[in-house]
Amino acid sequence: MEAIVIEKEQDKAVPRFKSIDELTLPKGDVLVKVNYSALNYSDATTMFNVWDTIDCYPHIPGIDFVGEVISSSSESFTKGERVLHTSYGVGYNRFGGLAQKAVSNDDWLIKVPDDVSDIQAMGLGTVGFTAMLAINELEANGLIQDDGKVLVTGATGGVGSLSIQLLSRLGYNVVASTGKLDSYAQYLKSIGASEVIDRIIFKEKTQEILEDENYAGFIDSVGGITLSRAIKQLQYEGIGITTGFVTGNDLDVSLAPFVQRGIKLIGINSVYTVKEKRESTWYRLFKLINFDILEKSIRVEPIEKVPELARNMLDGHSVGRIVVRI
Repeated sequence: MEAIVIEKEQDKAVPRFKSIDELTLPKGDVLVKVNYSALNYSDATTMFNVWDTIDCYPHIPGIDFVGEVISSSSESFTKGERVLHTSYGVGYNRFGGLAQKAVSNDDWLIKVPDDVSDIQAMGLGTVGFTAMLAINELEANGLIQDDGKVLVTGATGGVGSLSIQLLSRLGYNVVASTGKLDSYAQYLKSIGASEVIDRIIFKEKTQEILEDENYAGFIDSVGGITLSRAIKQLQYEGIGITTGFVTGNDLDVSLAPFVQRGIKLIGINSVYTVKEKRESTWYRLFKLINFDILEKSIRVEPIEKVPELARNMLDGHSVGRIVVRI
């Protein structure tokens, strides 16, 4: 079968589009013919082993895929059904979805509704699932639309852009933070942001333990100084959600926001979400998303281009959601 295959050459990870024996696929409950995958930031880091996540070579990346069941030992899935996969170490420590075939387990798969296309499913993928988990947590911890502005950092990225769409759909006043203000302010407003600000506001360290109470909540996928500054700007009993650390995993903040303002900071890990919660989150996402708006942020690319696209993503030259045609 054809796939993106990561090989080790002179102590470096090198991704290529090439053939690999399908007998190397791992064991699992369900064998899937992959129609589409996606390119996530974590896929890009895996391809070049940025975080030293590859234990053995060759390796197939791709944490997301959608396709049709070829064979199944599970009573939950039958041949020909369309299924969606995200997470559970697939693409990291197991062969992933950037290939013509992939193996998954019963608890890891979601059946795709008939009114959702393969491209739409991958337009959501892990980032859509993560954004929906984040919003569920905001609401479960008491955030309502009248509380005030909700900040979304890394706004042109996958989690950021989908968080904006979903929050706007639910009636929240969304402020989008981006480093691409000149080029993408109008795009961010078109998908639901009521205000777009330059991320440079959050880039500098400050000695203040508290700042102005600007936001009722936030969803951050950037980490580092940006997350620290966002915490300091939460209003009384505000709620912050952290989903990633693209710019760093250090947190430079005192206890003051937590004690003096009673704020909450909640981390999201979408990888090992249990099946019941996984299904309910996905089906809420399918019902809530405006697919017409979603498709503005999707571009479909052939699998052959994935190594080049991954390098561009790591270099900060990627916007929106890349769906990969297998």
